[in-house]
Amino acid sequence: MRSKLWGMTGGGLACGVLIVAGLLLQMLVGPVRWSMMGWPVNIIVLTALLLFIILAHFCRNRISLFRWMSTLQAGIPAMVACVMMTMLMGVTRQVPAGHVPTDPIGITDMLSFWPFVLVYVWLTLLLGMVCMTRLHHPTWRSIPFLFNHFGLFLALVAGTLGNADMQRLHMIAQEGKIEWRAIDVHHRVHKLPIAIELHDFSIEKHPTLSFLSDVTVYTKNGITVRDTIRVNKPLSVSGWKIYQYSYDEAKGSMSDISIFELVRDPWLPYVYLGIFMMLAGAVWLFLQPSAVRYFRP
Repeated sequence: MRSKLWGMTGGGLACGVLIVAGLLLQMLVGPVRWSMMGWPVNIIVLTALLLFIILAHFCRNRISLFRWMSTLQAGIPAMVACVMMTMLMGVTRQVPAGHVPTDPIGITDMLSFWPFVLVYVWLTLLLGMVCMTRLHHPTWRSIPFLFNHFGLFLALVAGTLGNADMQRLHMIAQEGKIEWRAIDVHHRVHKLPIAIELHDFSIEKHPTLSFLSDVTVYTKNGITVRDTIRVNKPLSVSGWKIYQYSYDEAKGSMSDISIFELVRDPWLPYVYLGIFMMLAGAVWLFLQPSAVRYFRP
């Protein structure tokens, strides 16, 4: 009876319950407020998630639910639900980060849509359980499997919990002046550990129209970089990416102002690491297809 309860049907029911619960949360409390998940809250949440996965793994022989959570019967419905949610996001026009959804439900801001978030959290939890199961009895044949699943786990965790720590700011720099301040989407002023001095702004019309800013970038830890920032060719300094965003359009090529977009995402390297692990695992599996084995409940 338990095996029937915690089978593929149970996986579908679990996803359905999460979607319904997410819709209720969306109506009662509004969209997910990722700003509340900034450092150190995200580290606390990550620690709690890992502790739960470890404890659930060691209790799996006594609790059938935990044993089922590391099987395909739980994982396949979760993956299908995530794919459907992602497809829904792909066919709806999404609002920029920090903006209010344009629909009454909230699907135009899918990354803050409770059903979307809960289904992906569920998939992340299941991935963690599967990885723990394989790590309990590691073999060489388990390596590509672990690369695939742990890589996806790492990318999901870093991409979600790290979202609140990402900074996207605009800085207005004037020729001959060193600017340390920038503003966010809510027009709040931030004093940064990085500054930009604009030496010259110019517009190149050949072969294509391009905007250029000759700048010196300073950091509080003593790094100084002199370079040219072009459209679609950002400058990377101390974890910040600096993009040419705009200028004083009224003055055109005579503008003495450049507007830069500064982006900092400290969790992005871990997302890239997860993606690299998935690709490495996929190549390994392609070379050794017999390495694919799944645990039964």
